[in-house]
Amino acid sequence: MNKRLSLALGFGLFASAVLTASPGTTHAENISNHWAYTEMNYLINQKILAGDQNGNYLPNNDVTRAEFASFLVRALELSPKSSTVRFTDVNQGDWFYSSVNLAASHNLIAGVGNGKFNPNAKINRQEMAVMIKRALDYAGVETTKSSISFNDNAQIASWAKESIQYAVGSNILFGRENNTFSPSANATRAEASTVIYRVLKAEENSDETPVNPPVEQPETPVVVPGKEYVTVSYPSNFSTALSLQANNSPKVDGAGLFTATDSLVAYYMNPSNFQKGSGEFYQFLKLSTPVEGLNTTVINTQVLNGMGNLANTADAFIQAGKDFSVNAAYLMSHALHETGKGASALAMGIEVGLNAQGNPEMVTAQNRANLTNIKKTYNVYGIGAVDKNPNKYGSETAYKNGWFTVKQAIIGGASFVKEKYIGIGQDTLYEMRWNPAKPTDHQYATHVMWAILQGDKIRDIYEITGADKTTKLVFEVPTYQGQPATSPKPSVENQYVVYPTLNGATGKVVSPTIPLNFRTYPVYGTVMATLANDTEVTVLGENGGWYKITANGKTGWVSGQYLTFPDALKIKNNTSGLNVRFEPNTTSRIIGMAKGGSYILGVKDENGQYIKDGSWYKVLYNQEPGWVSGDYIEQPAQTNVPVTTP
Repeated sequence: MNKRLSLALGFGLFASAVLTASPGTTHAENISNHWAYTEMNYLINQKILAGDQNGNYLPNNDVTRAEFASFLVRALELSPKSSTVRFTDVNQGDWFYSSVNLAASHNLIAGVGNGKFNPNAKINRQEMAVMIKRALDYAGVETTKSSISFNDNAQIASWAKESIQYAVGSNILFGRENNTFSPSANATRAEASTVIYRVLKAEENSDETPVNPPVEQPETPVVVPGKEYVTVSYPSNFSTALSLQANNSPKVDGAGLFTATDSLVAYYMNPSNFQKGSGEFYQFLKLSTPVEGLNTTVINTQVLNGMGNLANTADAFIQAGKDFSVNAAYLMSHALHETGKGASALAMGIEVGLNAQGNPEMVTAQNRANLTNIKKTYNVYGIGAVDKNPNKYGSETAYKNGWFTVKQAIIGGASFVKEKYIGIGQDTLYEMRWNPAKPTDHQYATHVMWAILQGDKIRDIYEITGADKTTKLVFEVPTYQGQPATSPKPSVENQYVVYPTLNGATGKVVSPTIPLNFRTYPVYGTVMATLANDTEVTVLGENGGWYKITANGKTGWVSGQYLTFPDALKIKNNTSGLNVRFEPNTTSRIIGMAKGGSYILGVKDENGQYIKDGSWYKVLYNQEPGWVSGDYIEQPAQTNVPVTTP
């Protein structure tokens, strides 16, 4: 039996007092839009990862050698040895003294020469690979060695090459953009979290009892004790379904701001990418079976404790599961996901009243006096909470359905989900998100990670409550025609669509007080440089109010809130999409489409006036001339037009 990698690691990923906070403060920084959210959220829920003294997780901060060594000691539950290894720069009184010496005595770490460990130096990727390989060996996890062909192979140290081959071959470490490994690059907390997450999953899967794969006939299930695996073949071709999904506004983030690339959609859409035994695989769990043997006290104390307005609501979830024949573990996972662990405005309650036409309308300071029968509403599953204004539409949906308490929202929302999705055949999270029977039709969410995030939590709830011992688990795994054996996950920089609407436009930075951060990707990308006020930039494209630009010889992303373009025309916000046509008429060939609320580059004559043909404006779309109808353009400004984040 393998030495188990412990999940009971205290409240911090690292032992440093600077980086570890009490569990009560670990919610201050929202990481839901970060690329490593899945992995970090898993470690947070397992009480492996915690924030600093202010509750911030600091995903982009670098990790030191001592911090990483301390984690390995706690993860492997290393026992003290009679022999110790002493480093001249690791002294009694240092917070990492015992951890570093213990890790060294078990040969998990080594010094840097001259009897030194260099504990406060930032750990780089090749050093991390060596430590991880030793940890996998200590835990008895079977690893696979593979050849590597990175463009920077020559930069990998000879002492690290074999460890990197095993880490890459075992899917623990991956390359970076442009087919590089970046062996000397510092590892961040987010990267360290993803590596540790993969190590934990690898160790868990090495202890999984293997099961036979589904038989060739899709309708014949393969049964193992307590679990049943059914493969369902759909007539949809994978490539065709992918094209449909990629053009259906899939989102990188849960907030619904950033559109995902085809390759990111392919990764999450391809069922072959997710292995039995993983939390992600629970996206295929059939949801139409009530969970037996759930204990209210266990759920309230171990699942819902501290979860905002969802705390102490176990009885409502259990009742909803029984009343509507729905998996209560799924209902809890769904509610925790949609409400940000019970803390969202929709979970805390939003006032809604009736307007003069008798229709529900969310209360604002401006309309309160004109509304009647005002009540506080609750919505815990995000029903009706569309991306463009989730609080407004979600609260008005709740009013229509009579969800005026949290319990009513839990039970009433469960009825809605059963009737509208589970009861009509979309009986798994995967089917609710991707609907393989009819791709893009009647899908619950736009976030590409929506199904797997909840799958992880469902598995956790099963393990906490012991429900996997009382209820049979049935997994229904879809297959498409022409489905690839795998669809690789793109690097973070390649997960964001680049809309070419303003491609080629020249603008300037407007940030007079502080320099503008220039990032590798939107919001959480590494800051490559800062741009001073009035810096000239050239636009490559846009996504979610952020612009991919070139400036000072670099390419990256900046927030559109701090850019201006002298020739920009703004498309009206209430326009779903504006066709850009080859000639100024509605029968001409369409050369592209611009989003409502975005900007497009107008063409001006020698007098600085926009060129028009009747009500049509001449524009440049992806540097190609075209025309747009002025009916959908806001009145152009005569000077610079500020571009603001939607």
